Amino acid sequence: MNIQSLQKQDRIEVIDVLRGFTLLGIILVHMTEQYYAGQAPQQYANFAAKGMLDQIVSGFVGLFIQGKFYMIFSFLFGLSFYIQLSKSDGSIGFVARFFWRLLVLFGIGFIHHLHYRGDILTIYAVLGLVLLLTYRLPDKYLLIIAVLLVLDVPAMLVRLKDVIWIPVSGGNPFVNQSQEELLSYYNTIRSGTYFEILKANLGEFSTKMYFQVMSGRLYITTGLFLLGLYAGRKNMFENMEMKIAFFKKLLKRSLWTLLGCVLFSMSVFGGAQALGIKLSEPLQWMIGGEVFDIFNTALAIVYVTGILLLFQKERWRPRLMHFYAVGRMGLTTYLIQTVFGVLIFFSFGLGWLGEIGATLAFAIAIGLYIVQIQFSKFWLAHFQYGIFEWLWRSLTYFKIQPLKRKSDLKVVSA
Repeated sequence: MNIQSLQKQDRIEVIDVLRGFTLLGIILVHMTEQYYAGQAPQQYANFAAKGMLDQIVSGFVGLFIQGKFYMIFSFLFGLSFYIQLSKSDGSIGFVARFFWRLLVLFGIGFIHHLHYRGDILTIYAVLGLVLLLTYRLPDKYLLIIAVLLVLDVPAMLVRLKDVIWIPVSGGNPFVNQSQEELLSYYNTIRSGTYFEILKANLGEFSTKMYFQVMSGRLYITTGLFLLGLYAGRKNMFENMEMKIAFFKKLLKRSLWTLLGCVLFSMSVFGGAQALGIKLSEPLQWMIGGEVFDIFNTALAIVYVTGILLLFQKERWRPRLMHFYAVGRMGLTTYLIQTVFGVLIFFSFGLGWLGEIGATLAFAIAIGLYIVQIQFSKFWLAHFQYGIFEWLWRSLTYFKIQPLKRKSDLKVVSA
């Protein structure tokens, strides 16, 4: 293997390692939330907190994992788009093919959403259209748009309007549903039939999209798509041994940003409380929401740069390669996590929603992820793609793709 192909292979490996690492964070969040994905009714607000340890685990997940790993996942989606683009001529044919690929992804995601309202595939399929509209933009404009969106500037402006004028955003999107609606959904998940849960989740699709807009996640995700595209253009994952100084500098700045967010929040909210100043809810949401978005972005960068730097170390690379197989079949890993999650917590499975605490759910997530690592290694030793990657690819090309590795295919005589 020549140096160029080796560098290309290393780039692909670290991307899949990052994706696999991200899927660990995703299952930890979803499991500790017990695959509920939304606000619980007031009387069951702390259904995952059975004791002090559960509160600590939930706090740890909320501070260090929740809202960070979806950002990395989104960035990698944009990067994957660039990799596909770089293998094509960027013609109308590529655009049409990728558009159809997004439609197929939306179909897979919609079925997923019917079982779990926290689905992100439908969101990715819709926002992926932005990549087709912007992939020819010059680097300068692409980066500017990406940064403005990642910093959630559009949502910030809406929140500012709520502060200085009549609120138009409906307030904090985390607490805007009626208790009656929340209780109805909770009871359906706990005791409804399989088809009642599907119907309930169908009705939650518009709520999910509303949350994406009003929380600003729609803008952030779009920005991360574009940032991934930009990183691909700049070959950020090639010749990485030459970029160690850059990643170390980025890591250091992100850590300082985290510290700044903490100190700023303590100064503003702690100072207001100490002085007896009552901040309006729109003002709290504007300040807190923006600081939280910046905090999440900085911590996500810390995770990415940390993995990239460790991957360059000889003793760490074999350890991190445990994430490779689950990352390479990321769609399959993500969907199988949901299968286990809903079977554990929903009424058509074990029905453990609200029955166990966050600590046990966290432990179950770790156990399931370890099983997924071993399963993914076994699967990819015999097959070229994960089962859902194979399905997605086959539907994209209107042709059943070969699944088995060539070494496993039997030679059939004529």
